[in-house]
Amino acid sequence: MNTDNACATAQCTVEKCDIFDFMARHVGMTVIHPGGFAATRKLAEACHLDSKTKVVDIACGKGTSAVYLAERYGCQVVGLDICEDLIGHATRLARRKGLEGKVTFQIGDALHMPFADNEFDAAISQAMLVLVDDKRKAIQEALRVTRPGGYLGWLELSWRAEPTAQFMAEVSTVICAYCMSNAQTYEGWERLLTELGVRDLNTMAAPMDFRGTRGMLADEGLVNTARVALRYITNSRVRKRMRTMNRFFKDHANYFGYGIYVGQK
Repeated sequence: MNTDNACATAQCTVEKCDIFDFMARHVGMTVIHPGGFAATRKLAEACHLDSKTKVVDIACGKGTSAVYLAERYGCQVVGLDICEDLIGHATRLARRKGLEGKVTFQIGDALHMPFADNEFDAAISQAMLVLVDDKRKAIQEALRVTRPGGYLGWLELSWRAEPTAQFMAEVSTVICAYCMSNAQTYEGWERLLTELGVRDLNTMAAPMDFRGTRGMLADEGLVNTARVALRYITNSRVRKRMRTMNRFFKDHANYFGYGIYVGQK
């Protein structure tokens, strides 16, 4: 998916919109990256975030991770996303949390970030590279805005085995996960990141985990978990697609995973 078109799928149907849009816009989830906040914690700690760190959260979405990082680690966070409505949502979230002094958000393209060279101590993103066609440019931009010696971390969908052509066709036609055509194997992500100059790369690999009610409560909170459950119960179209997705993921669990990739500039 091109970054220019990242907001365009907002008007797509329940049945055919990309899987991330479906989970965010039709199911109502706010934490949709693999592993939830448990994975975000691993990413943050591997990047050594603390109260002295200035970090950019690239493709921040609704701002839930940026706010979480500021609350948990005391770091200064700048969230960037190309979608104006998501930035508006993120800004309101930070305001409700009383974090305007710690977290700011702005509209911008991950391929042409409106920041100076070496501006941040750390740059992170979660499930962002699969949403851009020019992954090399996105990685180069993250490197550009990070200071020498600073940390860079990506949390990305990753294939546990080399996918077949038939499987990839079904990923698009059965579960409409068009963005997954941009995913790589663990080795593929590692090769790309090191080729572009990420030093001392460390990979934490994990199978795709489906967090269930307990995990959703931890990530979404009681109120939004109840909203998601109600939508599932009352909306037959949402319920049908979620059942199809869950069955597909279960049947092909040997392929689906995610990786946390952290290195230095």
